[in-house]
Amino acid sequence: MKRKIGVTTWVFGNNELVDTAEIIAKMGFDGVEVFVDIDRILPKDVKNIFADRGLEIFSMTPANVDLGSSDHNLRISAIDYYKKLIDFGAQLGEPIIVCHEYIQNQMGSMYAGSIELLSESCREISLHAGAAKIELGFEPLNRYLCRFILKSTDAISFFDLVNDSNMTAVLDAFHMNLEEDDPVKAILRCGERLSLYQISDSNRKGIGFGHIDFNPHFAALDAIQYTGPIIIECATPRQTPSSQVAIDLDELKLNLSTSLDWLTNKNKTDALVIA
Repeated sequence: MKRKIGVTTWVFGNNELVDTAEIIAKMGFDGVEVFVDIDRILPKDVKNIFADRGLEIFSMTPANVDLGSSDHNLRISAIDYYKKLIDFGAQLGEPIIVCHEYIQNQMGSMYAGSIELLSESCREISLHAGAAKIELGFEPLNRYLCRFILKSTDAISFFDLVNDSNMTAVLDAFHMNLEEDDPVKAILRCGERLSLYQISDSNRKGIGFGHIDFNPHFAALDAIQYTGPIIIECATPRQTPSSQVAIDLDELKLNLSTSLDWLTNKNKTDALVIA
């Protein structure tokens, strides 16, 4: 099954968005998952930057805000941010808006929040997304970043709490490698609720630089008839979307090009098998 291939823009760190788009287009990607400061750039400018280079906008990465906080003001601020992000995304087309728990400093800190508050917030923003004809994709992270939603079973139980069909699942191969007993079963478990699949190897480098066997992943994606994009998300250690970690652009390009080659060959091989 041939799928479009994209790359998330946050892995380029502080690189200018225009320069990032130019690199991604020249490398031969089909599109992007976009991370931008929505208070500092206009939707039309983001749309034009990628459209002018023949790139689709598949999805959007959020800033790190706390939808589950027990601090009412923080939680309302987070909800308002996601509503603005959804409205921003609606002007770019129909990108999936990714959401997740608050990424926390786990070094002895106590978290003041709950999964119940998180679900209430997600229900509100999911309804807002539905009204805008935008899918909301919830991404389980891992124990080093968050507390509640770590794997596919957590996500499915969480969807029952949210109780809105517009909430879908985003699975990331790197996080699954840390948390899932069986990533293949995780993909099958999410089934038609899987809206986005993100990929990097076990060390968050390009495909082939770690120990994950991705062939069973793609067999599972075929089994559930996943037709969405494959988003490459290779990153520097300790890098998150809003972090100021310095990146090695040449190393990033190597990770991305190696992954793109593998995925392109995978698409070709699968097409031959189908034929």
